[in-house]
Amino acid sequence: MGKRFNNLMVWLKSWQRAGCFTPIRIALMYAVFAGLWIIFSDQLIALVAADKNTLSQLQTFKGLIFVVVTTLLVWLLVHRSMRAQSLLVLALSKSQQRQQLLLDTVPYGIQESDLDGKITYSNKAHHQILAAEQDALIGRYVWDFKADLQDQQFLKKYYAELVSQQPAPEPYITTNFTLDGQHKVLEIVWDYLRNDDGELQGFISVISDITLRKRQEERILQLAHYDMLTSLPNRFLAMDRLQQILVRAKRRNKKAAVLFVDLDNFKKINDSLGHETGDRLLVDAAERLKNRLRKEDTVGRLGGDEFIVLIAELKDSDQLMAIAENLLDQFRRPFQIDGRELMLTASVGIAVFPQDGQDTSTLLRHADSAMFYAKDQGRNNYVFFTREMNEVVARRLSIEQQMHSALERGEFYLHFQPLYRLSDNKMMGVEALLRWNNAVLGQLGPDEFIPIAEQSGLIVKIGEFVIDTALQAATQLQQQDPSMRIAINLSPAQFRDSGLLDFIRKKIRQYPLFADTLELEITEGVLLSGYAMTDQILQDLTDMDIKLVMDDFGTGYSSLSYLRRYPFKVLKIDRSFITDMNFDPADRELVNAAIAMAHGLGMKVVAEGVETDAQRLLLKELGCDCVQGYYFSKPVPIEDIAVQLGTQEA
Repeated sequence: MGKRFNNLMVWLKSWQRAGCFTPIRIALMYAVFAGLWIIFSDQLIALVAADKNTLSQLQTFKGLIFVVVTTLLVWLLVHRSMRAQSLLVLALSKSQQRQQLLLDTVPYGIQESDLDGKITYSNKAHHQILAAEQDALIGRYVWDFKADLQDQQFLKKYYAELVSQQPAPEPYITTNFTLDGQHKVLEIVWDYLRNDDGELQGFISVISDITLRKRQEERILQLAHYDMLTSLPNRFLAMDRLQQILVRAKRRNKKAAVLFVDLDNFKKINDSLGHETGDRLLVDAAERLKNRLRKEDTVGRLGGDEFIVLIAELKDSDQLMAIAENLLDQFRRPFQIDGRELMLTASVGIAVFPQDGQDTSTLLRHADSAMFYAKDQGRNNYVFFTREMNEVVARRLSIEQQMHSALERGEFYLHFQPLYRLSDNKMMGVEALLRWNNAVLGQLGPDEFIPIAEQSGLIVKIGEFVIDTALQAATQLQQQDPSMRIAINLSPAQFRDSGLLDFIRKKIRQYPLFADTLELEITEGVLLSGYAMTDQILQDLTDMDIKLVMDDFGTGYSSLSYLRRYPFKVLKIDRSFITDMNFDPADRELVNAAIAMAHGLGMKVVAEGVETDAQRLLLKELGCDCVQGYYFSKPVPIEDIAVQLGTQEA
């Protein structure tokens, strides 16, 4: 029974949709009126008629009256029905206009397609997304906008599966080409179109152009994971890739390696030629490193002039040595920057998994330790990590950590080593030498902590302390002997400090010295730094009545040309030539030649490291002017110098 009722209701609804109820309603009303007229018309006429004559006339026109009344009735019913339909059509038209206006103004593409994949509707925004003229998309297939035949075939197959299997709708992201050849990234949310009986008729899709958003996301990802200058993986991405390499190496029982690459003396290039040249050099260096590796390996930039190379699935140490040699070879060819040839070398530290570390941070730290050891060994080479290096690096880090606040704690102090004239064996000056006594590390030698101070940049503030303290001590000594000289060492880092000249002027005003008694000792490293202001600074120092001293003469490569070019007044022969000159004829002749050359250029000569009377006598015989060394006195506090000076005067 229930099934029959349902079938009946379905049949009635189909009649209603077909518009059959309106004529049925009119026919029923006509039948009701006709039946009532037949039954009650005679009685109604009898009531109205006053006499038989009138009754006879009304019966004669009864049919005509019926026709007129029924005609009016039918007209009213049809007119009412047609008016209702007209209002409905008007309302539907307005609704469709509003709907079309809405569809044309939304910023999203709306597309309808049939079961064959043919586009049956496309709004204005969809046409704009695909750079199509109005209605140009109608009749085309949804896969017509794919880049190649393979993508088109894939979408056809996917579309057929949707029609046959009808899975739950899920949004997806795809790429299409517009009619003018642009590449668009689209996000598509879709659903099925069904008729009233639930049968699938097609698909409707809402399409968003997310090309700009995707580009922004890719840019953000690029900034987060890649170095902006070289486009190499940055520290974050490099460490992530190293972690993946280690996971694979553990699983496959393979070795892996981390190579820490640091460019030698890169700061000199930045300081002398500018950061733009330095940046171009870094880009070229990155390209050379990248081109010499396998696809499975990674080269990244950690920052500054530091790079990291990650070697996956290493076979043996011989392979790693070949890789390191290959990387170093890339820096043995000159770099061409703006028509200028620049030579640049690199130092490489190597740590191997698993023996040198089981995790990323340990391997990176150990490779860094090996790199610093490679620099200490002369640069332009590679070194494998050892446990001893770890101790050296730990010591270095401790020194640098303690050094940061050593000035505030008052741990630095000066000792002074006397300089003696060989003609009368009298003290004629002192050299200020820095010392450091740390509560944690104890007494540290200058050979250990000064290179660290220079590399960390702390040498500038420490150097200012040395100048201030040495000039203050010199004024005390000159109260005893106005001709006493004070010699102070300048490092390359101090020389590049833009405030050096102003600081020296300020301290000379604060501690006025007698003319021609302040000497600044400069090593060849200052002159080799390539600093653009070198000539001007040396000339300014000379104009301030400061004597320039060429320190450690004989240990560099171009000292002769520098002596001729710059206004040096004193030449210091390095202790390495003094030690064996009494036994080694070659050293003796070199010392003799240096003295003769200096005198020929109008310079005084000081010999360092004199420890025996035989050395003193030979230097005097060769014509050396002054000496210093343990034979006369080790470096001592200023109070001891004052005592020695007082004894000499007595």
